[in-house]
Amino acid sequence: MKIEQEAERPTPTHWWMVGVLCLVNAVAFIDRAALPLLVQPIKRDLGISDTMMSLLIGAAFIITYAIGGWLVGVLVDRFSRRRILGIGIAAWGVSTILCGSATTYAGLFLGRCGVGAGEATCGPASMSLVKDAFDTRFRGRAVAIWAMGASIGGGIALLAGGAILHLVGENGAYVVPVLGISIRSWQLVMIACGVFALPVALLVFTFPEPARRSAGPSKSVAFKEVLEAIRGRWLVFALLFLANAATIMLSVAYSSWIPAFLGRVWKIPAGEIGLTYGLIVLLLSTTSQLSAGFLVDLVYRRYGLSGVPALGIAICALIFVPAVLAPAAGSISATWFLLAAFNLLAASLFTIGTSTIVHLSPGAVIGKITAVHFAWVGITGTAVAPTLVAVIADRLFEGAQSALGSALSTVGGALAIAGGLCLLAVYWQMRPGRDVPSLVPERAR
Repeated sequence: MKIEQEAERPTPTHWWMVGVLCLVNAVAFIDRAALPLLVQPIKRDLGISDTMMSLLIGAAFIITYAIGGWLVGVLVDRFSRRRILGIGIAAWGVSTILCGSATTYAGLFLGRCGVGAGEATCGPASMSLVKDAFDTRFRGRAVAIWAMGASIGGGIALLAGGAILHLVGENGAYVVPVLGISIRSWQLVMIACGVFALPVALLVFTFPEPARRSAGPSKSVAFKEVLEAIRGRWLVFALLFLANAATIMLSVAYSSWIPAFLGRVWKIPAGEIGLTYGLIVLLLSTTSQLSAGFLVDLVYRRYGLSGVPALGIAICALIFVPAVLAPAAGSISATWFLLAAFNLLAASLFTIGTSTIVHLSPGAVIGKITAVHFAWVGITGTAVAPTLVAVIADRLFEGAQSALGSALSTVGGALAIAGGLCLLAVYWQMRPGRDVPSLVPERAR
């Protein structure tokens, strides 16, 4: 059965599909958001440094995420995206359970590699489905709903993880009934995240596969054809990739280290951090992403695609203030307020950047292009950002009690400026009246 691609308005089936994809994205981000909350207990149990912990958060995950991304992109452009997604969800669920079963740094590192391989399927498959199912007038909202999964998953992970740590204790252990096996609190959080993912793999088969707008699933598109498809707009893609990398790095740097910062500077227990910060992420970040989806569609209809990066420029200018001041605030109340403002703004940047990539990508090669895009922002965001903050804290602010906060302010301010400048360059390339070769995005009907 095929979803009728000529329909101008999305049907309930389309929105159900996006809802399932949102849930899939949420499950993917539950794992990513839970690990930063567990920094202190994992470091204590395994005896590792901040830099080694940052490699678990970033490099271990992104090694297989990036390598597997291109292969997934090739498969997405040729075969059933639902099957690819279902296999990927099951793979990262099992790998997360294995992470929770690990008792050594090497075992946890290998488990994270497995999580990265499974999650490499999420972005390319989801964006290919959205591209084919939704008309340009509704695509921004569809991307936003999918992107909301990141905030929903992050919020749930922080809330549930915080609740478990609060009940069991950061240094406590839980004895599994019947089996009598004792597991640490951080292991319990990771096992719970993995178990939650497994049944979601079945939900991707509850909606029909959308008809492809361009090349059929049996047609293979070579890498040189991908280059040919973007040849006339390569500079726009390059600048967009740089802009999205900067804004993703900004979000990941904060989400990776804010829990540890709050614990070290303000002496807040991890359980309380998870509950409070989880509510901020769950409520404000999801609101930000959904609002950004409506704004993207509105701006696209009124000003064309060039108006979308202009929206991102304004948000980068606004986010500079909380990005710099939140880690340097003089009271915990001011810190929470600035973190709330940061999350309200930061999440929208991902929706804006991803929507622009989806609009510009030809349908026949969207799997490959989005795979490269997600691998790129994954490398720069997930691998580079956490380690960059850790290295600056260790080297540049060595010995200072506020080292982590100073590093977050430095990195946050620099990335907000970099993201805004890159988006300004994107707008300049796409500005009204400029003749960009081959830059002919679909027009809203």
